[in-house]
Formats: sequence, C-alpha cells, structure tokens
Amino acid sequence: MLITCLVGLWSTSSFGQASPVSSFRGTWAGTINLYGSPALVLVDFAAQQQPPARKPTVALPSLGLHAMQVDQITSVGDSLRLRIGALPGSYIARRTTDTLGLTGYLLAAGQRLPLRLSPVAPARLAKLQPVRTQVPSRPVPYHELPITFAGGAPGVTLAGTITAPPSQRGPAIVFISGSGPHNRDSEEFGHKSFLVPADALTRQGFIVLRYDERGVGASTGRYATAGTTDFARDAAAAVRALRADRRLHLGPIFVLGHSQGSLEAVQVAAQDPTLAGVVLLGGIGQPNATLYQARMRANFHARLAAASAADKPGVEKYIRLHDRLTAIAAAVPDSAAALAQMQREAPAFGVSAEEVAYYAPTYLEHIMHDILAQDPTPYLRQLKMPVLALTGEQDAETPAATQLPALQAQLQQANNQHVTVKTIPQVNHFFQTNVPGQEKSLFDNPETFSPVELQLLVQWLTQQAGLAPPAKRAN
Repeated sequence: MLITCLVGLWSTSSFGQASPVSSFRGTWAGTINLYGSPALVLVDFAAQQQPPARKPTVALPSLGLHAMQVDQITSVGDSLRLRIGALPGSYIARRTTDTLGLTGYLLAAGQRLPLRLSPVAPARLAKLQPVRTQVPSRPVPYHELPITFAGGAPGVTLAGTITAPPSQRGPAIVFISGSGPHNRDSEEFGHKSFLVPADALTRQGFIVLRYDERGVGASTGRYATAGTTDFARDAAAAVRALRADRRLHLGPIFVLGHSQGSLEAVQVAAQDPTLAGVVLLGGIGQPNATLYQARMRANFHARLAAASAADKPGVEKYIRLHDRLTAIAAAVPDSAAALAQMQREAPAFGVSAEEVAYYAPTYLEHIMHDILAQDPTPYLRQLKMPVLALTGEQDAETPAATQLPALQAQLQQANNQHVTVKTIPQVNHFFQTNVPGQEKSLFDNPETFSPVELQLLVQWLTQQAGLAPPAKRAN
C-alpha cells in the first residue's frame, strides 16, 4: 500500500452553533462505489468518548483496511474534513439539513468517491458485515488482559491484549502482523486473523500478546512515516513488555510473523537468541526486491503472452525497465539519489527521463521504498532456534515454491537443524482455504483461518514448548 504522511492538529470548532466535533458519537456508515462495486465505509467516533480518549478510526472492510486513525479533524461552519494518513486520503463533507448525516466525498487512490455517512445502531452494524464463525464467542475460558507499553521509538506507546490461561503462567508468543495498518487482531477483509489462532493457542496453555501497530487503533505514533526496522523495534519492545509483566509467569517465548511481519520477526530473533522459536506464516526468504521483481515479471508475462507480435518488443522493454527500477530503489535508500540514477539510466531502456519520473513514485514512496530495501537473509543466517514456516499453496504474495526453499537455504547456512517447512494445500496468503472452482473473495470467504494450518501451528508450538498434545490435555 502506498502511504503518505498527513498529520495535523485536532480542531474543536463547531458545525454551526449546535454540532461540535465532540457531538459525533458511535459508528457512522456509508458506501462508496469503487471500480463498479460497492464498498462499506465505517467511521468510529466512539474512541473519542472512551477513556483514554483516542482518535476516531476509519475502516473499509472489503478492502482489508481496519482501524486507520483519523490524523486530523477540521470543521468550519457546517463543513467537516477528516484526514487519514494511513489510507492515504481525506473525507470532505457537509452536514445535511436533517442533521442525521454527512454528504461529501472520499478522496483516495486518485479518485473522488461520493460518500454519505449516517450514524448506525450497533444491531444494524452487526448485520452490515458477514458472520465470521471462527471468532470465539464469550465468555472465554481464559484471561484477557489489557496492556500498554513503550514502543520502539520515543513518543510511541503501543496498546494490546494479552490472553492467558487461568493460572497466568505458561509459554508465550508475540504476534507480529504484516504490511499495511493492522490492529491487534491483524484484521483484514472483516476477518480477525490473529484473534482466531490466539484463542486456539491460549486454550492450549499459551500466553499470547497481540498489539495495535503504531498509529493504528489505540496505539500512538505515526504509521505512515514508519518502516520495517521501526516495526521490528516495536516487536522487540513487545517481547520486553511481556517479560516485564508481573501479572504473568512465563515459560519459553516465541515470536510469530506474517508476511512483512516475518521480516520483523527474524530481525527480533537474530538480536535475541534467548527466544525459544520463530513462526513464519507466508514468510519471506529472499531479498524483497527479488520477490517483487518475480511478481512483476509474472504480471508482465501475462500481458506479453496476450500481446501481438508488433507489441511484444514494447512489453519486453517495460519488463526490463521495471526490473531495473526495482533494483535501484532497493539499492539506493535516498529517494532523490535513486530518482537521479533512474533518470540517468533511462536512455538505456529507450525511455525518456520524464517517462521514468512518471513510474518512479511507485517505487520511491516511503513505505514501498523501505519494503524493497529489506533483505531477511543476514538475519536468517543467524537463527539457531527452532523455526516453523507455513505457506499456503495459493499464496501469490510470498509463493511457497520460491520462498520456502529460500528460507531453508538461508537457515542451512546457520547450520540450523530445527527447521520445519510446510505448504498448506488450497490456502491463500491470508490463511483462507479456497477450493479450486469454488473461489471466494477475501471478504466473502467465511473462513478466517484454515483449520489445517491452525492445527499444524498449534501442534508445532505445543511440541516445542513441552506441553501435552492438544488431544491429551484436560479441559
């Protein structure tokens, strides 16, 4: 996701004489038309009234976006503007004459999308999103403990939840989410992807820490200006906070990372050899630039196969161009220097410097530039503790066919004898099962976490932690 920084100050000016910003309560809902399909938009103002007061959040569940903080609220007369740095975008609207709604536009992804928001009652809100049957029902047979702790940089305070067995003792695991703004449940497409395995592991005897990323949900800091190393420092801070929590009696500690979170997990583990093990879900075993180049080539080769004989040379030229732009972005951390090098090399690809400048922002936007520069291999070569790597057979983001062998090769260089890798049949990057011929969208698929993958995860961690196997544990 391309992120820019849109951060400002709170405004407490009013809507006319009787509608201050603070009068907005609860959740407001509306629908945008995006590429011909309706997409639900939710703005949650409730956090303003709940101590400690927090920024309102925005979600577009069908697009996989949840708990994005509103960085700035500006109100003048009957007009309202919400800036959402993690989107990035803004909502600009006016109070309608009936005072029951806002009518305006969501500005995002270069589009101006009409959006009317109205307050929605909790009962109706529950009906707006599909039922997720794997979400645990309450009461649960374990403790849910709130936690806040200092993050990996000054001014960053992370908020999360610890789930713990009744004894509040046992092995522990810290969950690290992937790219994009994520709350503690790693919520995407209306699925609480971390809540489901956290529930299963806690029932098995584990203490689990999940937390909102900086600038997301109840955590402070700026998501849009952070990079992978920043998030790795936050993950290391989560491990420290778990160890320091006097409510708990900890056994061995593990870390689990999904996708980009796998990059952060291996950084944390390489710097903390006392950790008991690492779990990589959709893990990355190559330099990110190599992974992205392969993905780009696959996309272009589909176009190449469909191109006419006359058009093929042009498509091949752009394959070489984008391959090189990726390599430069990965190798040159300074964006201005990277752009200058891209423009110098433009003639070799038969394109103008102006044309390169058109494509360059895709590679040099802060978050993408950071991601392309990441290379997990030096960290993987330091890991001596047990590692579990699970990747779905249908994972197009971190393909099992390339990433699992790469992970194994790097861990072999560390002479790591405790590596388990598995490809999960019919499972995608987001843990869902998709039977060929019966594929569902990420939002419409009712499954949150593949039972097959969940069983492998629980069994491996249980064995590593020295707990009794799931089937033999008393209820």
